[in-house]
Amino acid sequence: MGRFSVHITDGGRTIYAQATDEELVARVLTGDGTAFAPLVERHKRGILNFIHAVVRSAEDADDLSQETFMRAYAHLRTFNPKLAKFSTWLYQIARNTARTHLAKERRRPPSEDLFEDETLEQKLPDQHHSSPDERVIARDDERLLHSALQKIPEKMRTALVLRYYRHLEYQEIADTMRVSLGNVKTLIHRGKSALSHALSAVEATQLARAQHARPEVAHREVLCV
Repeated sequence: MGRFSVHITDGGRTIYAQATDEELVARVLTGDGTAFAPLVERHKRGILNFIHAVVRSAEDADDLSQETFMRAYAHLRTFNPKLAKFSTWLYQIARNTARTHLAKERRRPPSEDLFEDETLEQKLPDQHHSSPDERVIARDDERLLHSALQKIPEKMRTALVLRYYRHLEYQEIADTMRVSLGNVKTLIHRGKSALSHALSAVEATQLARAQHARPEVAHREVLCV
């Protein structure tokens, strides 16, 4: 896939710093192609993180985020600021791009049985970690959480990522996913239950692997003695 790169001069950053997304889109549509670069700068990290949480591969996420911005640029005239914010429209493209990729790779995860776990939100990325030890633990938890996210249905995963990673309001999630507000609430409620189940399974697998590795380590130590 060809790379979609942008270049912004210091002067460009100054000119566009106060412009809204919609104003920048208007500039692009009137012929100022450089106005698309600050849109990419503003949203590239969020789009990359969103797609990475939806697909399994960091490399795929990087390619798909590039594809998202290429699609957005190519179809910019279809954006209607009266219907949605630019960010909502962009995340719709990102979601469709990720879903197309998952369909092609036949990676859609199976449905999971659901059950309640109100402590799950403590594991979702909405906390500040001050000490080095807390940050190490947070990184380990994040890896486990990302693995668990891949095991729940795509719609639930998308709703959770938009809510807890991108901090979107429920109505914004509904607009992005093109579903009703009630559907979003159901997806998040059931998604947390499914994610809790998946997270427990991932943690159990990690524990089993660790316990299996200990006898081998002990055996090697005996041989060394």
